[in-house]
Amino acid sequence: MDAARFEAIVAAYGADVRRWPEAERQAAEWFARTQPEAAALCAEARALDSALDADIDASPADLRLTRRLMASFPRPIPVLRVAAALAACAVIGLTFGYMRAQTLSGDEADAALSAAFGEGLDV
Repeated sequence: MDAARFEAIVAAYGADVRRWPEAERQAAEWFARTQPEAAALCAEARALDSALDADIDASPADLRLTRRLMASFPRPIPVLRVAAALAACAVIGLTFGYMRAQTLSGDEADAALSAAFGEGLDV
């Protein structure tokens, strides 16, 4: 067990030994007992663990602020609207493309189709 691995374990699992990975628990416990920097890390982690484990109720003022903030966010656009907008764009593009193709002569249409879809397109 080295300091970097011990620090990673404490950062991921906290200071409670029961949460540490079972395969590394004995080595980590030994490291925590024998190394001074490990004790400091565990003390910091214990303070964070207790703050996270504390049961803090939100006050009504916090709830009002949260509701106001949530109301200020834009509403998500329904998927159906997005799909309809994309379909409309496709229809409009195809319509204008077809109308333009009708005004071209045969050679010009062949050149336009070849440019759009690649060489070797037989029309």
